[in-house]
Order: sequence, then C-alpha cells, then structure tokens
Amino acid sequence: MRILALTGRIGSGKSTVAAILASRGAAVIDADSIVHDLYREDVDLRHALEARFGANVLASDGVNRAALGKVVFADDSARRDLEMLVHPRVHARQDLFIERSRTSGVPMAVIEAVKIVESGGSDRCDEMWIVVADAAIVLDRLEGRGMDRHEATRRMTSQGTAGTWIEQFGSASARLGKSRPVVVIDNSSSIDSTSAQIDRFALIR
Repeated sequence: MRILALTGRIGSGKSTVAAILASRGAAVIDADSIVHDLYREDVDLRHALEARFGANVLASDGVNRAALGKVVFADDSARRDLEMLVHPRVHARQDLFIERSRTSGVPMAVIEAVKIVESGGSDRCDEMWIVVADAAIVLDRLEGRGMDRHEATRRMTSQGTAGTWIEQFGSASARLGKSRPVVVIDNSSSIDSTSAQIDRFALIR
C-alpha cells in the first residue's frame, strides 16, 4: 500500500484530486475534517485552547473556528501554539487511518492536509502530490465561496508554496534515507484536465 501526502494552498483543488483518487479505490482522510472532529470530541484540547486563547474561541458545539482563526492568522506565535496543540492529535488519527487502510487492503492511503510537510506528517508518506492553480482562478473560487478578496489573499499568502514544500520534502527524504517522488497537479483548468494528469502518473488502476 502506498501512502500519499496530498497538499496545496487553499482553493487549489486538493479535495477535487482526493475525490478522483477515492473514485479509483484509494482511502482518503482530510486533516481539516480530523480537526473538526477533535474540536468537537476532545475535551482536553478545548480546555487547552481556552487556556491559551480565551473563552471566546469556544462554541456550544466545540470551537468557534472563525474566532480562533482571527487570532492565529494575525499572530505567528499564536499559530505555532495552536499547531503544537493540534498537530500531534491529528498525526495520531492519521496513523490509525493508515493502519485501518492497510488492514482493508486498499492500494493507496491518501492524507490530505495543507500543513502536512511543515508539521512533519509527510514523514510517514511514500510520496507527495502538490495541487496548484493560477492565483487569479483561486481567488475567484474563494470569492465564490463567500470569502472577500482581501481575506482570500491573506490566507493564500500565509500558506506555503510548491517550491518550499518540494525542498522541505526532499530534505526530509534525505534525513529518512528514502527516495520519494513528488508530483505536481495543475488544477487551473477543467476536471477532465486534472483527471488526465492523474491518469498520466497511473499510480492507481
């Protein structure tokens, strides 16, 4: 079973690529969904968030992500503190997902996450796929979801770049003593174009 790290900036189309891979037999897990579940289910995490960021980041159903986002996107130290609380818990659930996928006999387990390289989560993966798209197209997509252009631009620029991820993934591969491929999928055009790129690499049949 291959373990694939799937990453890309907000609005690039990671979920589109993940859905195509899932339709071809891959097991897929989304780190953002894991975080949603943790915020709802992990009482210790909510207590830690309240202690660090204040009671206003909590909500009746777990965590007020909008309030928390305003804090961490504006303050690098707050963002790092949040990641120190959340990433180890996310990694534990990803490890469980990998073991369950291996037991089920699927050909590939896909971990979709924006921060998978920076957090060290990609160390458990055999390869990395990066989804990219033209900035103007991404902005239009995010505005179509109701995000204003200023906020969309801020979120895009706060995240990593393909070049940085490739360099970091390569450094990690050298440290691990592994040769691990990197694939870049351009999702700027049609779903057929994106699907054809996935076909070209033919990692799942």
